[in-house]
Formats: sequence, C-alpha cells, structure tokens
Amino acid sequence: MSFQRMCLVVSVVFATLCLTLLFWPGLVYWLFQIEGNSLGDFLAKRAAMLFAGLSMLSFLARQSQSAEVQRLVSASIGMAMGGMALLGVSEWIWGMAGPGILLAVAVELVIAGLCYKVLLALRGAR
Repeated sequence: MSFQRMCLVVSVVFATLCLTLLFWPGLVYWLFQIEGNSLGDFLAKRAAMLFAGLSMLSFLARQSQSAEVQRLVSASIGMAMGGMALLGVSEWIWGMAGPGILLAVAVELVIAGLCYKVLLALRGAR
C-alpha cells in the first residue's frame, strides 16, 4: 500500500473515532463492556480532539513527496497504534475491558502494520 493510500485510510479511521468519541462515547463503553461515567465522557471528548488532529495530520501529509516526512508520519502513527494494541490486549487480559476491545486491537494492528509496511518500502527506496 502506498503512503498516500495509507494516510487516507488512517485519516478516515481517525475521523470516525473522533466523531464516535465526541458524540457517541456510550458505543465505546458498550463495545468494551466498561461502565460509562462523566469522567469517561470527559476523557472521550478530549481523546476525540486528539484523533481529529491526527486525522488532519494524516490527511494533509498524504500529499507529501518528502521521504523524511513519510518516514516520520508512518513511524509515529505506527508506534501509537502498536502501543494502543498492546494496551488493549493488556486491558483485556487484566479484565479491565471485555472482548470487544479485541476489535479495536485488530484495527490498531492493521494500521500499525500498514505504517511499518510503508516504512520498509521507504527503506528499500533509499
């Protein structure tokens, strides 16, 4: 997958997460089988804005022809999503989230994999 296509896919996923966390945080509570509360709503809305920024970064970076920018964006998003996947698995194992968290982990692993695939392609293009 090309850097441009990866960025577009990531941008759409992040925008979807932004809208979900902002307007329907209860969906995440239900999916992860966790109890919702005002603190969770507060943090979900703040996380939504982080995903909005990451969505915009991915969308705008997709047009960059700079290999350095492509490496930085791919490595950063790949690291974040890989870390989120590790946290998700840990939270599931520790019983802090239900099996629905594994859907998020799967998406995070796919995105991390796409990012690392782009990184490998860039490394070979040197």
